[in-house]
Formats: sequence, C-alpha cells, structure tokens
Amino acid sequence: MSVYAIVNALFKDIPDVEGDKINGVNSFAQQFGHKQVFWICVWLLEIIYGVGILVGLSSTRFWIRLLMVIGHGIFGFTLWKKANLVDLDSMEATESFYQVIWKHEELKKLRVSLNFVQNKASADLGFY
Repeated sequence: MSVYAIVNALFKDIPDVEGDKINGVNSFAQQFGHKQVFWICVWLLEIIYGVGILVGLSSTRFWIRLLMVIGHGIFGFTLWKKANLVDLDSMEATESFYQVIWKHEELKKLRVSLNFVQNKASADLGFY
C-alpha cells in the first residue's frame, strides 16, 4: 500500500468526525483528533515530496533531476501553503483540502506518464 493510499484513507474521515461519533464508528480521526490526523497526513505527504527530490537529485539524467526537483518542490510548497490556510474547524475547508490532495495525486500520475513517454522516445531514438 502506498503512502498516498494511507493518507487518503486517514484524510477522508477527517470531515466526518461528528458523523462517526453519532454512528459509533471508531475512526483514527475520532481517536486522535481531526487536527492531529490532518497534520500527520500533511507531514507524510511532505516526506514523500522530500524523498522525490532526493531521488531526483540522484538521477544521472539532467532533465529527470530538473523535473523531479522542481515538480516535487512545487507540490511540497503548495501543499504546505494550502495546509496552513485551512480552517480545521470547518468541514467544507477540510473537504476542499482533500480535493487538493487528489489534484496533486492526479498531477503526479501525469508527470510519471510523461517521464515514461520521454524515456521510451529516448530509447527508441537511440539516446540511451
């Protein structure tokens, strides 16, 4: 299971803590508090982006280094900036931030696909 899947599983329960209490569901957000779980999720994602930067820096190809460092740096910066603007007592604000996480995930998939296409094109043209 990827860290993204763990973050998504933890984060999806944050806006519905009150509903979990009413229905007797013992979620992670209810046990430890929605604010703590929110920041645990943010830190897990920031660690992922930091690892992505380190992996990018270890690449032998300049364009991979460039894409990985800039891409993960932008993802990490925007995530941190938006996380600090979230009103954690507002269900709408936390749901909106959850959408930001999904957008980051979809953009990451697009970036990985573009890297694959570029690698395939380079190999087909004999640039490897």
